[in-house]
Amino acid sequence: MRLIHFSDPHLTDLRGIPAKGLSAKRYLGRLSWHRRRFRHLRSNLDALCAAIMDLQPDLIVLTGDLTHTGLPEELAQAGAWLRSLAPPNRILVTPGNHDLYAQDSWAACADHWGEYLPASPSSGQDDKDADHWAGFPAHRTFDGIHIYGLNSALPTAIGLASGELGALQRQRLAKLLAETPSAALKVLALHHPPLPEVMGKRRALLDAAELQPLLPGGHIVLHGHGHWNRSYAAGNTRIFATGSASTTQAPFRLFDIQPMAAGFNVRMELQVKQGDAFRLAESTEFVANIRP
Repeated sequence: MRLIHFSDPHLTDLRGIPAKGLSAKRYLGRLSWHRRRFRHLRSNLDALCAAIMDLQPDLIVLTGDLTHTGLPEELAQAGAWLRSLAPPNRILVTPGNHDLYAQDSWAACADHWGEYLPASPSSGQDDKDADHWAGFPAHRTFDGIHIYGLNSALPTAIGLASGELGALQRQRLAKLLAETPSAALKVLALHHPPLPEVMGKRRALLDAAELQPLLPGGHIVLHGHGHWNRSYAAGNTRIFATGSASTTQAPFRLFDIQPMAAGFNVRMELQVKQGDAFRLAESTEFVANIRP
């Protein structure tokens, strides 16, 4: 299987969207976009998308922040872009904190790219679960490889970019993992870093400590949010963060996964944009899920 991960494209353009009537949080977010609009360039994202499609991945994993302030107009832009990139069976999307920026964001998200999500606001599996968590984790399988997409995003107060999975989503993840064959390779994808010490509380995953017992040892976690490229670990679990897809480097990670008698051989390549081409910036090869 060939899997490609990228994150944080921040692809939407707020020009033409009136500032009048915005909430205080969105007004400040618009000011932030105004400062960053020359850092997040559509040309960089377009170059990345062309490069990854040339590599013919079996699955693309996109870990959120398609928008800047989660306005319905932005979520409509993001939905059109997703449909131009790949059909829902070839891309797994997990929302980011900028996508679920405000209370009205989730309904618009479900309206405009609901076919890429596992649930809509009206299809919650539990009356006590929040709409934006209902139906997650998303779950895809490819020949002994199981990919789980988690939603760590939720509307927050001004100045916060933290995330949370919620007790019911964690319970569903625990059940899915328990039902997954022990010989399978497990890949978790979410927007926020899965460890509590990676970021300060203002931007952290607030229930990261509760997630720790669920991290499948010897497997893989993918995330974004930090706008940096990092490879680190939690025990035997390998964690890969990928930076913003619309910045100058336009990074993405390619994983070629091959089943073996003792598990799965995984080759990871981090590709970054340099001029008009992409170059190899980091690579590693390891055996995951070693069977007894």
